[in-house]
Amino acid sequence: MKKKQLKPTIFFVLFIILVIILLACALLYTRNSTDNNLLVSLPNGQVRGAIYVTKTGKTYYGFRGIPYAKPPVGDLRYELPQSVEPWNGILNASIDGKACISLEYSASAQSEDCLFINIYVPSIGKLLENKHLPVMFWIHGGGLTTNSSDKLWNGPDFLVEKNVIMVSINYRLGPLSFLSTGDSILPGNLGLKDQAFAMVWVRDNIEHFGGDPDKVTIFGHSAGAISVGAHLLSKRSAGLFRAAILQSGSVTQYRAIERNPRSVAFALANKIPGGFYQNDTRVLKDFLKSKSVEDILNATLLLPSSMSFWLTMEPESDDAFLTESPYVLLESGNFNQVPIIIGVTAEESAYFLKDLNGTKSTAEALESSPSNIIPSDLYTNSTSEPAILQKIREIYLNEGETFSSNLTAFVKFYSDDLFKIAAQKHAEHASKYVPVYQYQFSYFGRFGSTIPIDGIEKATHTSDLPFILNLFGSDGDTDVTNLLVQEQIVTLWTNFAKYLNPTPFETKLFDNIIWSTFNNPDFPYLSINSSLEVQTNLGGRAYSSWYDIYGTYGRKLFKLGVE
Repeated sequence: MKKKQLKPTIFFVLFIILVIILLACALLYTRNSTDNNLLVSLPNGQVRGAIYVTKTGKTYYGFRGIPYAKPPVGDLRYELPQSVEPWNGILNASIDGKACISLEYSASAQSEDCLFINIYVPSIGKLLENKHLPVMFWIHGGGLTTNSSDKLWNGPDFLVEKNVIMVSINYRLGPLSFLSTGDSILPGNLGLKDQAFAMVWVRDNIEHFGGDPDKVTIFGHSAGAISVGAHLLSKRSAGLFRAAILQSGSVTQYRAIERNPRSVAFALANKIPGGFYQNDTRVLKDFLKSKSVEDILNATLLLPSSMSFWLTMEPESDDAFLTESPYVLLESGNFNQVPIIIGVTAEESAYFLKDLNGTKSTAEALESSPSNIIPSDLYTNSTSEPAILQKIREIYLNEGETFSSNLTAFVKFYSDDLFKIAAQKHAEHASKYVPVYQYQFSYFGRFGSTIPIDGIEKATHTSDLPFILNLFGSDGDTDVTNLLVQEQIVTLWTNFAKYLNPTPFETKLFDNIIWSTFNNPDFPYLSINSSLEVQTNLGGRAYSSWYDIYGTYGRKLFKLGVE
């Protein structure tokens, strides 16, 4: 006998309708919540961002291309950054702003109107309710002459997954930024002043994105790290951050500061069509303001390689960024005393050498003139020059060898000379006043040197970057060891931003290692490789010998181009 099939009751139908209505309301609420999170009201106007998803499935909000200062164009070229004007309507903050002017970008991708900031916020509830997230303020590298903050090369994915906000910025570059006449007319360092101005913007606005203005960590790589080091020394940046990370760069690098900026400025003006043959810096400034970007860039290409655009010493003024030698400020403790992480890669210089022939030719070029080998922050004369050269050779070479005959020794010398000695000196001086965590990144995973030289490690300048930033799709990696190293270094960096300590507690991820602060006489540092290990005395005998050289011949004081 068949059972009688029950027809749906009116109550069941009503129940189904109610469920559908509730689901629709939930979806509508979610959409509205998301829309509300993407629309942020700032004192200068509203911005609408976009939603992004990391490879692990975590969502975050991105607000890109927000102006933090007036466009430095026309009469504002070579002037201090100024507060941006309010805008009407809703600003589309879903795309990058144009890069600042450099020799590396196409004309369509760059502009003098380039002072933009990007904010990336983890999706953890309602945006305006999360007002206490730590902020990591990224300063890109590129020799102060190129690069930008675009998302393709500065992806925040790995960092925002750790519930921190990442901020990145554009700042003026090259001859439109670091050109200086060594006086109050064109004092230089405009890129650094842009960066500090952006930090003030973060202090005043980051709460609107759920960030804590009192928990800002500045970090940068190469020239970005030099910039971070300069902010540590500048009164203009005081109180704008509470911690700093310097990756492969330090303001103590002797190449970081241009000793004779005035001669560079006038040489550039002379290369512009029609030339400039006066000595008045006010007239020079007006002359440069009147010229096209193309004229200035083309003139830059005609300068000798010995002339460049770096940091400069400025005369004392309320607007000055750097007025004293970095060494004087560090040794005296007259700097912004916050905890720092500072480090290098194992073979920094191999990045610039490219291949075996290039390495040999670079070694030969350096050996062709003693002045190429001896750092410019050492005093030299007819007596000291041979003595310094001999001491340098004794550090790296055996009897009868040259750098071109011993390329292993040359790469190590060149890495020390370009980056590693300066970072060590910065760490040593700063550690007398603040907690300093030193590291060396030695892992060869996503990027490194392939030069076939015995005894040379493959981790070079920039080898660490794809483990911290989602750089051109590095989030697509599936190698187990690569992913472990990425997880370790990102956690170290974000722990530092959260707790001012990269290893605030023991954890299995770090094999229960506690990263000790840098101190004499052990000089502990963290070796970041396929595994983590706390080691001591980075550089060993070579660094001790360099300290002796600098103790005897070091040049610490220089100001306004006068040695």
